[in-house]
Amino acid sequence: MASFVRRNRVGVVACVAALAGSGAVAVDDPALVADDECLAMAPGAEREQCAVSALQRRGLKMTATRSLDDEASNSTAGAKCASLSAPENSVCKSVVEWAATGGGKYDTHASSWFEDMQTITGVGYQQGSLDDFQRLYYCSPPGGKACGAPPCHCSKPPCDTCLAGEKKQARAGCTGGSLSIACKPPPTAMAYKGMSWPTMTFPGEKEMHIFAIGDWGGMDGSLNPIEDRPAIVAYSWGKRPGASVFPRTRWDMGHKELLCSHKQFITCFNSDGGADCAESCGFVKGVDDQPQQLVAKAFKARAEEVDPQYILNVGDNFYWGGI
Repeated sequence: MASFVRRNRVGVVACVAALAGSGAVAVDDPALVADDECLAMAPGAEREQCAVSALQRRGLKMTATRSLDDEASNSTAGAKCASLSAPENSVCKSVVEWAATGGGKYDTHASSWFEDMQTITGVGYQQGSLDDFQRLYYCSPPGGKACGAPPCHCSKPPCDTCLAGEKKQARAGCTGGSLSIACKPPPTAMAYKGMSWPTMTFPGEKEMHIFAIGDWGGMDGSLNPIEDRPAIVAYSWGKRPGASVFPRTRWDMGHKELLCSHKQFITCFNSDGGADCAESCGFVKGVDDQPQQLVAKAFKARAEEVDPQYILNVGDNFYWGGI
């Protein structure tokens, strides 16, 4: 559902801040500068193509001048509503009016432009009101011209959420006023710093199984970026719902010789491992183009055999295209 996760302006900045502490790490920290996976020593234009390193540096710069509290005010649920004519909606006003009343929803391409409308607003794009389209452009703006505030009225309230009609099920032991970290997500990435997860016990004397997974994420090509950011697409067939793998680099066992560069890897993805794909990249069609899905299937198959007591998520799952 990465397409519908409200922007998360705090997501990139706060998650980077959580990794870097409270901004004490210098922007030119050797760990970032020497990041060979992100081509940190390459020319500026090429370096920016590597999203991981670019986001780290950009996030560290921003945390030097912005507080996480300010960023947290941009979270979705409970966001202050505003009319389409409000200053915070100046970027999206004209396109929302065009989409709702200027013929946009009757265009031959409307079904693809507004394919998220039903999920986000609870109504189809042809039945959507001006307020419903404002909600769409607040949550997942086709074309990137995002509204800065949700509407105050809409067809399926509450209007400041991005999954209309979603019913959240309360977890066991979580009452309306519970402050436990097990009951609700933190308002910022640092809000639960130093707090521990409630103790979990699994009684009995028997063979027990624990699954663990980490570094689990990828790109979602169906995401509609905001603020004129580029789409989360690295290769020609990447505009699809995630997870899609990000082509990085491959080195020898000693990590001394570069066997396949980022650009070479992209060529392999574009050609499905065809003649243009360098043999040194080791691209395997059916494996490299769907690793998350293969791991998920393996997890499912293994769980059917041993029925794990729980799954331990070891982290590193925040990716620029989703979680």
